[in-house]
Amino acid sequence: MRKKNIVLILAVIIISKYSYSQESPKKDGSSKFSFGLKANSNFSWFKPDSKNLTKGGMKLGFSYGIMGDLMFLQNYFLSTEILVSSLNGKVTYKDDYPEYKKSGDTITKKYKDISYEYTNKYIQVPISIKFKTKEIGKMKYFAQFGFAPAFLFSAKARIKGNNLPWAEDDIKKIKTNEGAEDQFQFDNFEDDISFIVLPLIIGGGAELKLSGNTSLMMGLRFENGFNDIFKSNSTTVFSKNISLSAGIFF
Repeated sequence: MRKKNIVLILAVIIISKYSYSQESPKKDGSSKFSFGLKANSNFSWFKPDSKNLTKGGMKLGFSYGIMGDLMFLQNYFLSTEILVSSLNGKVTYKDDYPEYKKSGDTITKKYKDISYEYTNKYIQVPISIKFKTKEIGKMKYFAQFGFAPAFLFSAKARIKGNNLPWAEDDIKKIKTNEGAEDQFQFDNFEDDISFIVLPLIIGGGAELKLSGNTSLMMGLRFENGFNDIFKSNSTTVFSKNISLSAGIFF
C-alpha cells in the first residue's frame, strides 16, 4: 500500500508541474511548451540471463497518458510523459518440478517446460531529449533518447503447461507481489516483481501540423530494460519492448 501511495503522489506532483508550466506564445504564434495526450500499443518480452530460464515470446500491452515537450534550444526539447503502462512478458523454466502428495511425499512424475505469463502494470514517467526538424511541408520529424522509469502498482501471473497438476484457480491471475511465497510453494520460486524498472529508450517519429499549435504525433520506440525485474536472487530477467504510439499536441 505504501508503494502505491508513493506512485500516486509522484503522478500528482508531475501533473501539477505540467499545469503550471504553460508558457506564453512566442512572436511567431508557436509555444515553447506543448501539451498533449497519447496512447500506444507495445510488443514486450522478457530476456532471461539465467541458465534455468528461456524466452517465452512476446506479449501485447498498452499505455495511455499525457505528454509534454519543452523547448530549451532551437529544435531541441525536453520531452516528458506520465503513462499507465502494461509491460508484459513470458518465461519458461527448464527445471523439472516434482509433484507432491498432500502428505508431503514426492511422486516420481515430473513436469517440464512450465511457462509463466506476467501482466505487470506501471506508472511510467519517460524523460528524454527530443530533436525536431524544421517544418517540411506540414510535417516535423523527430528523434529522441532518454530513460523511462516505471513504478509497479499491479503484478499478476498465469502458469501454463501440459497436464498441470494444479487446479485452474491456482494457476491464473496470481498476485505475484502479495503472498507470492504461499502461491508458489510447488516450484519454490520467489517471483516477486521489482518495484522499479529502469529502461533506456530510443525512438523517432513525425508530427503533422493540423492548425495553430495543434498537431498529430506518431512514433516508434524501443525500451531496453537494464535492471532485473525479479527480486529473486536465483534468476535474472530483463524487460524489453517495442511500442507504436499516436497522440495529439494542443
